[in-house]
Amino acid sequence: MAFESTITENDMDPASQQFVQNLRGEAPDAEPDLAVDGMSESILSRILGLFGR
Repeated sequence: MAFESTITENDMDPASQQFVQNLRGEAPDAEPDLAVDGMSESILSRILGLFGR
């Protein structure tokens, strides 16, 4: 598969992780942003919001 040779930030050494986090301007313990663009305006999101609140 094509994805077998990919790495994540967790696979990098600590110096490389720090470098990437500094490029983004993140705190070391920041939660990853898992938001999907446009998802908050979707019909499904609005319907789930009605039942969830």
